[in-house]
Amino acid sequence: MKYDSRLIRKPYAQAPLKRAVWGFVTAAFWGLYIYMWLPLVTLLLWLMGVRTTFFELYARNHHVDSFLVFAIPIIATACALVLITWAEYNRFRFSSLDRRAPQRDVTSAEVAEKLGATAELAQMLGQAKVTTLRMSERAEPESMQPVIPTGNLPPGNLGLATASI
Repeated sequence: MKYDSRLIRKPYAQAPLKRAVWGFVTAAFWGLYIYMWLPLVTLLLWLMGVRTTFFELYARNHHVDSFLVFAIPIIATACALVLITWAEYNRFRFSSLDRRAPQRDVTSAEVAEKLGATAELAQMLGQAKVTTLRMSERAEPESMQPVIPTGNLPPGNLGLATASI
């Protein structure tokens, strides 16, 4: 791929003012994009009855119920505070504990039994880091080829070469 000067490879190498200006431009266009979705969002909210909910809670008989105006935001804030407090309590309580129990090592015989393979094949699987496994029609391993990572290959190559055993 040829170098394209329009791509920013290291954004922090740009001047802070230039990054800030482009950040504001990006935010403005995101705001415009969201603004363009508002008619559809309004239609969906209207179909779900949000307008009716507002009318029933706040504007029935053309007067505002002062209890609902003050009580609902206070109740919502209290619920949020209780939830945040409980989450922080649990984070403080369990942050120093390692709750995962250590797993025992699996033997080659267990691997061979579960895969339906020979013990030699299971042992070779345990020694190789990356392999290509050939399966039979019954979905049982027949043979394997270890994959040897190679470096300095041309672009487009996955950087893998196989060697047979």
